[in-house]
Amino acid sequence: MTDRGYDDGKLVIRRHYKAGREDVWDAITTPERLVRWFLPISGDLRIGGRYQLEGNAGGEIVRCDRPSEIGLTWEIGEMNTDVLVRLEADGDSTILTLTHSPMPGEFVPGTGVGWELGLVALEKYLAGDLPEGRAVDWIAASAPEDLAAAHALAEQLAGEWVKVL
Repeated sequence: MTDRGYDDGKLVIRRHYKAGREDVWDAITTPERLVRWFLPISGDLRIGGRYQLEGNAGGEIVRCDRPSEIGLTWEIGEMNTDVLVRLEADGDSTILTLTHSPMPGEFVPGTGVGWELGLVALEKYLAGDLPEGRAVDWIAASAPEDLAAAHALAEQLAGEWVKVL
């Protein structure tokens, strides 16, 4: 289940995962697991260190409180913003809240949808529903109908984000 909004310069997405908080934490912070559902990451992965997501954003890790919170700068092109991810235990499940701010006054295409697609992939990864290997590799090798389904999901999510705004 996803709860999302865009208000007062902040993009906030909240998702519920059927996995323990430690498992979700490890999936979002361990390079060998992150690459399975998101992007390859490199750099100095500790507070004050700089990271780089392959072909995407980079920045500085500014906060890390295992297993509840990680904060980082999100630098891509001319955009320099902050991302904060909080994990809250909910019985045997976890609630992940992602806050990306400040967002520019105008909607940034792909920002909400990009996060949504990644968080859906995280859910599938935690459930064991993704192919083996790096996400960038199995996505590139996906059958055209799989890519069409992903594209349709992206269009649907983009439409939902436009409605939110």
